[in-house]
Amino acid sequence: MNANRRSAGSIITLIAVVAAMALAPAPGVFADDAKTEPAMEGYCPASYQLGGKAVKGDPAFKSTHQGLTYHLAGAEAKKAFDADPAKYLPQYGELCTTALGGTYGNRMPAVPTVFDVRDGKLYIFSSERAKRAYETDPPSYIAKANRLFREPAVGGHCPVSYVRDNKAVKGDAKHALWYANYVYHFADAEAKAMFQKDPPKYLPQFTMTFPKRQEMCALGVSREKLFPALPTAFAVIDGKLYFFWDDDAKQQFMQNPAAFLANAHANWPALNKKK
Repeated sequence: MNANRRSAGSIITLIAVVAAMALAPAPGVFADDAKTEPAMEGYCPASYQLGGKAVKGDPAFKSTHQGLTYHLAGAEAKKAFDADPAKYLPQYGELCTTALGGTYGNRMPAVPTVFDVRDGKLYIFSSERAKRAYETDPPSYIAKANRLFREPAVGGHCPVSYVRDNKAVKGDAKHALWYANYVYHFADAEAKAMFQKDPPKYLPQFTMTFPKRQEMCALGVSREKLFPALPTAFAVIDGKLYFFWDDDAKQQFMQNPAAFLANAHANWPALNKKK
């Protein structure tokens, strides 16, 4: 890897190239088995609009939507939610609107007690300070958050196809799934179902998520370096998915994968803490 490849300008350009715009699931499509129940920390999603307040739901009035359980404040709230869940769910899952729509596009968890209902839609925030920032220009924050929320992970490629077919295949927005704060597009319904059963099995190794998501080159990680990887330069080794800067980096790595992998996995915890 030459010096030009290490330049910040090249890294920024590469990140921009691999990011793909696509349609995302509607609010509430969060098939994330790692999430604890109930969703929204037990707050009633319908009460924000029905009563203008954040109200703790009652476990006696619960509903399940897209794999998640919600506690509603009462029979009226449950009836309204069941009739149209998307109407009452927060726009970006449980992510802070300000963080997502701000300078860095961070995917930061929100708290359900700090919220805004605007044009019939619910937005939640990580803090009162975050909400005050949003209130300086709600349309701008919402517009950017909408755009970033719709960007699929892995450049829109199907994570299952790498492991199942040993191919880099663009996913289809018709087979979309929300997992761990990101939208994934899958090549077909079978791939989506396979992912739902065991998401970690198909997720790429060495993924940074701050300040924005980016898969890192496995060869670089083995050398204690962070280089953005391309989703088309990959290898599946012992059932795990690794990406590379380019095909040349992959070829170098594959000359001695066991040694490079040992170094990469040893280096990753410290590299992943860098901000």
